[in-house]
Amino acid sequence: MTPNPSSPSGPVDILSLAAGGDGVGRLADGRTAFAPRTAPGDQIEGRIVEDHERYVRVRVDRILKPGPERVAPPCPVAGRCGGCAWQHLSYQAQASAKEGFIREALRRIGGIAEPPLKGVLAADDPLHYRNKGQVPVGLAPDGSLVLGYYREGSHDVVPLPEEGCRLLAPAVDGALRFVRSRLPRLQLQPFDQTTREGSLRHVMARADGLGRAMVVVVTRSPLEGAAAKEAASWVGQAGIVSVQNNLQSRTGNVILGEETRVLAGPPVLSEELGGLKYRLTATSFFQVNSAQTLKLIAAILEARDWKAGEHVLELYCGVGTLSLPLGRRGLRVHGVENNAAAVEDARANAEANGLGALSFSAADASGAWHTLPEGFEAAAVLMDPPRKGLEPGLPQRLSRHGVRDLVYVSCDPASLARDVKLLAEGGYRLVSVQGVDLFPQTPHVESVSLLRKG
Repeated sequence: MTPNPSSPSGPVDILSLAAGGDGVGRLADGRTAFAPRTAPGDQIEGRIVEDHERYVRVRVDRILKPGPERVAPPCPVAGRCGGCAWQHLSYQAQASAKEGFIREALRRIGGIAEPPLKGVLAADDPLHYRNKGQVPVGLAPDGSLVLGYYREGSHDVVPLPEEGCRLLAPAVDGALRFVRSRLPRLQLQPFDQTTREGSLRHVMARADGLGRAMVVVVTRSPLEGAAAKEAASWVGQAGIVSVQNNLQSRTGNVILGEETRVLAGPPVLSEELGGLKYRLTATSFFQVNSAQTLKLIAAILEARDWKAGEHVLELYCGVGTLSLPLGRRGLRVHGVENNAAAVEDARANAEANGLGALSFSAADASGAWHTLPEGFEAAAVLMDPPRKGLEPGLPQRLSRHGVRDLVYVSCDPASLARDVKLLAEGGYRLVSVQGVDLFPQTPHVESVSLLRKG
């Protein structure tokens, strides 16, 4: 690779979108060109910033001709902020592209010529959907503190616009905007990734459906004295009901540390989704798009004929977001999760909803079978792994146990396709795939797949 930002690309016609979100075109010499924040049908002019034998990456200087799917971004910092990459695309084009990502991954990686894809369930509102926002703290040129998102490929903080972030739910946005106005009163400096000096790292806000917000200030050292008192005083302002201090002294990109201290208000936030109650702590994983999570759950319930009384093993169960809807249908679910705190949340959630047929254990997915309650015979396995997909050896273990139905919730088409191919080697065939768009304005897409033995 020879970076050469002085080398002009010449006019490039953008033909499609890559799974990472970039537009894809071709140079006059036949090489593939990837250009960020472009749309199919655009004709662009730019400079080659990465020069490879078969492809190049182009920094866009000008849009010579906009494509039919290009729209004006609703956010004034959309071209600079790294929080989302697709506000310049019509939402119809976004949903269509995501369907293509799933289909192409299953064809190219999974080896399935005609994937049984049902399409993508689009969002009714592709803006203001995130029930949680976690943003870094930075310094403006004048030395004032700012909250925002990192500029793509850097640790430079692009401040949230004065009008608010277009992806955040109003309660989350309102809480962050209030905290932004009060941060100077903490009299702390932001953490500098280069010098490793400063303490303020991130601010996280999450809100429930009633607009109640939990604020978590992430620092390298504990908030004490006047700083802790100031943060605690935020309760009762801008819908904030709880303020907490998370300690993260490690370097790297992991936002939250293991220790969280409550400064004011309750330690948990109570959420209701689809008539079920969930207890959320500062570190709980919970889907950030509540409306689309309901569609995801509906897709799971429609993936197969779930029968009351069946035993279901759920791998990567988290706080029980997917376990509880199955339990309410009369299924006996045993969930396994390697995060012990999430398991405690899941147990509390099951108890709060009167679902005594649910049980949970802390273990890696591959060790799930050692945690099964006596007499538990799984008729199906439900799994929602992280972006990297199933852990090594798990597809082979699933095949050996021979459970008839696998329902696979994926957040990455490539890892899904790889695992589908591995599971096919063990006798599973792909019966159906339903895409669900949980992250509008980004190239990410979720899906629910049914695989059946035999």
